Formats: sequence, structure tokens, C-alpha cells
Amino acid sequence: MKLGEIALVRFPFTDLATAKKRPALVLARTMRSPRNRLATVAMITSQVEALKLDGDVLLADWKAAGLLHPSLLRLAKIATIDEHLIDKTIGRLSARDLKAARQAFRRAFATWLR
Repeated sequence: MKLGEIALVRFPFTDLATAKKRPALVLARTMRSPRNRLATVAMITSQVEALKLDGDVLLADWKAAGLLHPSLLRLAKIATIDEHLIDKTIGRLSARDLKAARQAFRRAFATWLR
């Protein structure tokens, strides 16, 4: 797993009681030990008409990234999960979409630590 890759993961809902297999963007990896590997991921949804949240990025090159439908990166929904919850890698964001994601990430989280 590398930054910018898209993986199918069991992404937790905000209530933490349930999860759904969905594509997610790998933001970071943390290896606490050889048996304890974590990935920080951001949700990707095909609900592009959904209410827009700070940090949402409409993916211009969704098809080239291995996604089946027009998709939205939702940076407001980030999770750090055990890597065993990752099913497989399906693609990678284009340079254009990765740049847009980085810019949106900086804008969205700049207000957190003022």
C-alpha cells in the first residue's frame, strides 16, 4: 500500500457499529510492528450528488483510477484501520486528482489547529 493508491476496504460507519466494503484512498501507513500494520484511509463514494462536505473532491479521472462509477473523495471521513481490513488495491489516483486531494486536505484541516 502506498500513498495515492485506492483499495477496497471494510470502511467503518460513523457509529462504528457497522462497516461497508468500499473504495478508499490510502493517505498513510503506519507499521507498529511486523504484525501490527495500520493504514489511514479516506472514504470514496459514488454518491456524487450527496451533500458536499469540507474536503470533498470530485475525482476527474475516476475510471483510470479503477473506480466503476463517477466518484467523490470524502476527506471528512477518514479512518485508521488494520491492514487486514484491506481486501485489495484496485488502482491509483491520477496526478491531477492527487494534487486536488492534497489541496483539499490542507484547506479542510488548516482550521483544526489554529
